[in-house]
Amino acid sequence: MLKCTRSSVCIALIVFVSSCKSEDTKRPEQGEVVVYCSVDVAFAEPILAAFQDRTGIRVHQVFDTEAGKTTGLVNKLLAEKVRPRADVWWSSEIFGTMQLDSQGVLAPYVSPVSAQLPEMYRSADGHWSAIGLRGRVIAYDPRRSKPEDLPQRWCDLADPKFKGRFRIADPRFGTTRGHMAVLLSLWGREAMEAFYTGLLANECKLADGNAQAVLLLSRGVTEFVATDTDDVIVAQERGDSVEMIYPDLDAPGDGPRVPGTLWIPCSVGLVRGGPHPETGKRLIDYLISEEVEARLHRSASRNVPVRPALREKLGAAAPKEAAVDYAAAAAQLDLSDQLVRDMLLK
Repeated sequence: MLKCTRSSVCIALIVFVSSCKSEDTKRPEQGEVVVYCSVDVAFAEPILAAFQDRTGIRVHQVFDTEAGKTTGLVNKLLAEKVRPRADVWWSSEIFGTMQLDSQGVLAPYVSPVSAQLPEMYRSADGHWSAIGLRGRVIAYDPRRSKPEDLPQRWCDLADPKFKGRFRIADPRFGTTRGHMAVLLSLWGREAMEAFYTGLLANECKLADGNAQAVLLLSRGVTEFVATDTDDVIVAQERGDSVEMIYPDLDAPGDGPRVPGTLWIPCSVGLVRGGPHPETGKRLIDYLISEEVEARLHRSASRNVPVRPALREKLGAAAPKEAAVDYAAAAAQLDLSDQLVRDMLLK
């Protein structure tokens, strides 16, 4: 018969309790992940729900408002840098992601899935990956306007003949913010200041986000708007009379010619020091997968895949793609914001 002394029982209890505590400590990291997301809720939630159902990892989602799209969450991540609450950053654009990376908010993680992406859509050090393009377009009502009578270049918005006829989303937020930074990086400060002066002279009014801009167009409040392809497609699917054209990025006057329009990818990064890094990595693997990129294209967002083979398979196209240096534009964000505040928001 085995005899147990009081001391051996105590030792066994200590080992048991210690083991339980160790398992309890690990369980939250194995079972949950926090994602800050500026992708539209209607498109992001089904994807995050599918990941949760498949893995059993509980996904805590934090979304931004339409008006503060991306910028609000970027500022939140910067404010939480010393003590991060998020594990994963999933953005509807790339410029704020690069800004976060430059501020040390994102951690290196070279996902095995990222090798499937073209080089321009993944960071060499693994700090971010990008999928699913959306284009910057001009939306109009074909019952009221002809496409040939609309701006064929973004710089044409400053032409006096378009005075009082259009709206854009607030350039301090979302893809419009990145769009203005791209123009600044391509045109230079002097041309950009002249552009804003022209917008003011044309009585350019701002909307609370791209979706609202298209809604104002559908309601007949304005003749045409600057927006994203997905907002036009969503409006079309709800039955609105809306079409779009793809303006070139040419600089005004004798400035550089930049044929084609701007296509902006969604982006994903691991938050440095987040509470659940391992589940964060698993979520990133999923978010940049071919499956998710195909789901984004099949959704009402119609994001165009960055994977050439998937683009061909799905019959997706990004008309008139311009050659854009995303990093150069991201480096201009602060100056771009300053010019918007000083010149356009008078």
